[in-house]
Amino acid sequence: MPDNNLLQKLVTIYRGDEIRYPNLRAVTLAQWMLESGRATSKLAKLHYNFGGLKWRKEMIPYATKIEYEAHDGVAFYCKFATIENFIAGYWAFLNRAPYTGWEEHVETAEDFIRFIGPIYTPTKKYADKVLDLAPEATALLDQVGGPLPLVAEIADPTATTDLGTIVIDPGHGGTVNMPGSSANNAISKSGVKEKKLTLDFCLILRDELLKQATKSNQSIKVVLTRTTDVNLAGVDRAAMAFTNRAKLFLCLHFNGSTDASIRGTETFFRAQENTNLNLPDDIAFANDVHNALFNAFKALDPGSKNRGVKPDTESGPGSLGVMNDHALGNDNVEKMCRSAYIEAEFISNSAADNLIVSGPNAIANRTKLMAAVAKAIRNHMSGMP
Repeated sequence: MPDNNLLQKLVTIYRGDEIRYPNLRAVTLAQWMLESGRATSKLAKLHYNFGGLKWRKEMIPYATKIEYEAHDGVAFYCKFATIENFIAGYWAFLNRAPYTGWEEHVETAEDFIRFIGPIYTPTKKYADKVLDLAPEATALLDQVGGPLPLVAEIADPTATTDLGTIVIDPGHGGTVNMPGSSANNAISKSGVKEKKLTLDFCLILRDELLKQATKSNQSIKVVLTRTTDVNLAGVDRAAMAFTNRAKLFLCLHFNGSTDASIRGTETFFRAQENTNLNLPDDIAFANDVHNALFNAFKALDPGSKNRGVKPDTESGPGSLGVMNDHALGNDNVEKMCRSAYIEAEFISNSAADNLIVSGPNAIANRTKLMAAVAKAIRNHMSGMP
């Protein structure tokens, strides 16, 4: 995969996304690579707009409007809350009058891009430039593999300090409820589903862990329970901790409420009443990641609220099965895996939505938040036996 983490994320998510015309996956990825300079443009990095899509009213279900200065001057462009929103938005963008008839040109990638190309960007040899990138796009998609690549990366196997393994669990996913995991719960004030945000935040957290570890001459293995829009049963998520002999298991979710005034960050640990085999260690881990996340939120927005670190008896279900010690394999190992369950914010709150979902600095803020959590995780792992 490319060194560019953002391009890697785009390729990974697009490879696992279901689209109507799979034979056009590589050529559209090539187009986005051309438009965004292989995901290095500010529009891509700050707003997940890899296609240079200007604002149109038809984009309301997928994006928000931002003012942006491109090479041809200042105009209104689309800001996407997640990469998945961009992908859906791109295909919706084509379902507008200028592109009428494009679905009659989907037999081959070349026919498709030569039809939409002159409309999309009326510059000389635009379609040829896209087609020149198509082999590279195909190779990147092939490297990702199947629809659910379980990510396991080591920052530097020759490093002086080996921190061990952490499994990160982006909450929810897919369209079908599974035992211990619903497809989606909360929806942000701006209409973005929790499942999409959990995946994006966790991919950022993975990248921050690897980057920080490399700079500190540390080795760390990071495993995600999912990297695409699929739903796994709670026990299957937890089982990855045992399979990978993980030191830590971290779930990330977002809250929602019919009371839009409620906001705040809270973190759960497995309660003693729910049979916790390593309670003090779980509490310590939960406190470390929670304090780091809340302090980072507070630095971004003084209005952030601290809802505290709590036993999962105080969660809605009264027990969060994904942290069950048997499911994690803790009854079969000498060194038990520590777990925590973050509810990062109430995305139903307007201020929180603006801060981390739809606002102009949302993606940059996510990186700051996850960088703080990554540092706390590395520090915690450094102190573990």
